[in-house]
Amino acid sequence: MLIFKNSLYNRQEGSSNRNTPISNMGFHELFDPCNLLSVALEEEIEVISFLKRQPIEYWPQDLKKFYQTAYKMGSYTIFSNLLSILKSGLNDVGAWHKMNTYHFCFLYDLLLRFSFNYNHDNEKGRLDTLPELKGTPLKIESFIKDYFFNTVFLLNEDQYNSLTREKKVELGYDCPFQFAVINGLTPTKEEMELQSSSDYPYSIYV
Repeated sequence: MLIFKNSLYNRQEGSSNRNTPISNMGFHELFDPCNLLSVALEEEIEVISFLKRQPIEYWPQDLKKFYQTAYKMGSYTIFSNLLSILKSGLNDVGAWHKMNTYHFCFLYDLLLRFSFNYNHDNEKGRLDTLPELKGTPLKIESFIKDYFFNTVFLLNEDQYNSLTREKKVELGYDCPFQFAVINGLTPTKEEMELQSSSDYPYSIYV
């Protein structure tokens, strides 16, 4: 199971299982954030497969178009690996898995694109994709706010590198490898892996 700011797996349980309050997302009461991520990751398999079939001379341009933030850090091979790792972590009910900035940056790009495509689809397409939303729009900005710890990866190099260590701590910018992602460093195999834990990551107190 993947660790977000709030649990994907028990949104309908009490507030004692949340690190921060869930905002008024305007979703249907049966909205399932875990299913949203599962469907988005599954669709990304087809997206990457499609992109890899394009002429290689178009790859740099397509990377910037489809991964407007993450393109600096990788290639289709890296994104395929991240996708596989995230899918496995999401469905592994035997342990909790901590993500780093590489994972969050990749997820951010694919979720924004998934949301854009969903919201511009017809009613039947929406119902087929996320039936629990009853055809209503997907407010991905609210999802990002509720489940991402931060979006530090949206800063450019100058903005991030000018921050002092104290300011980064104050802003909550403490996710591993954020410097590497913002400065466009390609992840190693180890940096793409999730960090597993058997401990429950959320507060059990009201």
